[in-house]
Amino acid sequence: MGKVGSTHIWLDKTFDETLRLLEEAKNYHAHVIARQVRHLVPVERLDVTTESLRVTTRLSHTMAWLISEKAILNEEIERAELQNRYPPLSEEEVCMNTIPQSFKICPRGLQSLLRRSLDLFERAARLEQMLRENTKTVYH
Repeated sequence: MGKVGSTHIWLDKTFDETLRLLEEAKNYHAHVIARQVRHLVPVERLDVTTESLRVTTRLSHTMAWLISEKAILNEEIERAELQNRYPPLSEEEVCMNTIPQSFKICPRGLQSLLRRSLDLFERAARLEQMLRENTKTVYH
């Protein structure tokens, strides 16, 4: 992992990717999804809303973790302290739910956001797990 200043290159790239996906999700929800779900019955719209919130939750958790990583690299907080305070990303069941039953009724744009947000979240969870394991080695 390369380092530029006080930030790892992987961290900057993942941060930028998360920010782009957050912006895309915001625009999709603000300007597109309402038109795409009008034809659905209320219970189906509720399912789509649930999946829409899953995207937001994944991206929010990923961004929070990335900001925490930046704080660790800038020596604003100790990794061990952060790990004691928050559970691993991989334990966030709502975020780790892969393909829900309602996926097939979701519009294509939301399906794409669901897939990409899951991919990003799983990568962040794997990175976090590697860092947690490294911390156990250092502190134990």
